Amino acid sequence: MELVSHFETLFREPIVQFFLWMAVLYLLSNVFIDKRISFWVSSIGTTWFWLKNRDPMVALQVWGLILGFFLVFLSLKYFFHMNLFLFLKGKKRCPFCWEEAHRKAKVCPHCRHSFEDA
Repeated sequence: MELVSHFETLFREPIVQFFLWMAVLYLLSNVFIDKRISFWVSSIGTTWFWLKNRDPMVALQVWGLILGFFLVFLSLKYFFHMNLFLFLKGKKRCPFCWEEAHRKAKVCPHCRHSFEDA
């Protein structure tokens, strides 16, 4: 029962509710609209709904979190030449064929490019 009470207090947080609304709209837009624009439809729709019916500061806080994540991702990518998602998967990108390979691989399994040259 403690776990349920923890989830209940978590779901009462406005930021969590905002992200849940965004997730529901994302799933619906993935089904009925093109997948390439699903994020934008869900995020703009949730923001519009939230600004119309609820506290606008929550929407600003959520967009601050989203933009902060993108800034961290882009700074890692451009300043340190590190792809965060490939790093978390334990992969690296071959500079010759651009396919994913294991991080510790010495030769690309797709094109046989040697990573020792790089």
